[in-house]
Amino acid sequence: MIHLLLFDDIPDHRDKVNAALSKALGGRGNVVEFTPNVGPMTTSTHTHEARLTSDLQNAPNKEIDLIVADRDLSAYGDNYRGLSEGTVRQVADTIGVPECGYARGERNDDEDYVKRGDFREACIRLSLKPDIDAFAKRVVAIADGFLEIAKRLAQLKEGGRQSPGKLLANVLSKPEYSEKISLYSSGDQNRLAAVVRLPGTEQQRRLACMLGYWLWDSVLRFPGVTLGVIPASSYLNIRQDVFAQDSAVQKLFAAARYSGPFAAAKVEMWWRGMLDDIVAKSGCEDGRHYASKQLKRDVPRSECCEDHSLPAGYYCMFKEKPVSLKNSKGGLPWFPRGADLARVSTSALEELGPWL
Repeated sequence: MIHLLLFDDIPDHRDKVNAALSKALGGRGNVVEFTPNVGPMTTSTHTHEARLTSDLQNAPNKEIDLIVADRDLSAYGDNYRGLSEGTVRQVADTIGVPECGYARGERNDDEDYVKRGDFREACIRLSLKPDIDAFAKRVVAIADGFLEIAKRLAQLKEGGRQSPGKLLANVLSKPEYSEKISLYSSGDQNRLAAVVRLPGTEQQRRLACMLGYWLWDSVLRFPGVTLGVIPASSYLNIRQDVFAQDSAVQKLFAAARYSGPFAAAKVEMWWRGMLDDIVAKSGCEDGRHYASKQLKRDVPRSECCEDHSLPAGYYCMFKEKPVSLKNSKGGLPWFPRGADLARVSTSALEELGPWL
């Protein structure tokens, strides 16, 4: 069963989101709307953080698998006037409960709010637009992901005694990728080392939360260990639209499909190492050569977004397009070391250079 805690300060909006989430759960859980002032700290002399920590540790707000919070909570009354999603996220992190923020899609900067979430550790942000039902399905998939991580973590014999990289690799049932995953070092991974020293149940709860964030906003986001549709097509040297839409081509690489935590909440993804194995076993030079040989027809190669005469091989994180090594730059400070396929195209560098 999945238990979601919903923060939304506008009753009409809250009802719509509640209905969509309940529909997406399909009887596999329930949605609880946040109830203020159920903990001992109920007066305005306490900070929002202190009161919220208290309220989230008392019924009906406790025993929650995922907190879902609107970005703007300023209209909450009952001593919570001016509450923000950022404060909810901060308190959720303190008590070891995952949180997902969302924008209603009504404000001009809602899209930027969601995108900025990609640049923050321990942060998941979505939008109700363009489809609230699709949003709700992603939320449930995110909750499923955290629960799956917690379940797999509990089944590991060594548990928290492992290094963060090895721990996540074993949770994903890919111990052979532990060194590569360790290269996705981040603030979250450093915090994981501290969480490992916590006792018993608290350690397990917080580890599952931290591993989930690390997997969501680092390992699955930056192409290196796993690859989304565009990075995978670029890496395999297969034109993007062909790889994405040609079922015969995709079938050739189906064995490498990522199906772990958050798979249903992200774009389709593949294990890079397994793609390498498929191509290597065929004796072909790249994925395009392998697909052409297997299908007995020419499969078009990938194209660099900066120069279509060149094959790509890499992925521009800003343009979200295939790019060549020649026409891009990698190794930016905020790129994990393991994300060796993550680049920034020449034109994006010219436009965003001062900001980067």
